[in-house]
Amino acid sequence: MNFEQNFLDIIIKMGSIGQIISFLIFGLSVLAVFIFVERLIATHGYMSYPKSFMDKLSALVSGSEINQAREMCLQASSPSSRIIAKGLNRIGSSPKDIQMSMENQLNLEIFDLERGQQMLSMISKLAPMLGFIGTIAGVIQIFYTINATGEYNIESISGGLYVKMITSALGLFLGIMAYVFYFVVSGRINKSIYVLEKALIEFLDIISE
Repeated sequence: MNFEQNFLDIIIKMGSIGQIISFLIFGLSVLAVFIFVERLIATHGYMSYPKSFMDKLSALVSGSEINQAREMCLQASSPSSRIIAKGLNRIGSSPKDIQMSMENQLNLEIFDLERGQQMLSMISKLAPMLGFIGTIAGVIQIFYTINATGEYNIESISGGLYVKMITSALGLFLGIMAYVFYFVVSGRINKSIYVLEKALIEFLDIISE
């Protein structure tokens, strides 16, 4: 109970400006965690595809069983299979047309992959700025209190100190956390793009044979 009372007292002493900035930083932290978890789940299906899938696909295409190959891709319903399905739908066209159709689908998959990445980057840069604004607001609050009361002691300036220290710490913590999230998500996206491009190239090799 004492901890809760002390924490509530700190929040009250921060004033409206400090409370607003802290609330914004907290809201951004929730958004960053949500984007991070969502991207981890979303990129899971992009990270790899079974080698047996390509082996079976190669056997079907070599045997001119294109319809069966399309059906297998539809059943797999993975990013790689969607790209390959585009190529299968173009069988009979020129190799250039097949590659272009697959690359268009690849670009759509990459666009979907990169959703939220820029938001994490923005949060990692914005959070420390909000903390810096809180620092300035805390210093202003300290001088305003001193000028209004004519007193210079811990009790009179504690509100401004709370704003200055808490917002700075929260902003830096969120900035570091969002940057780590961005780094991890970017790594998974790059690996996923490599897997998709590898699937595209392997399929082009299959039909060229």
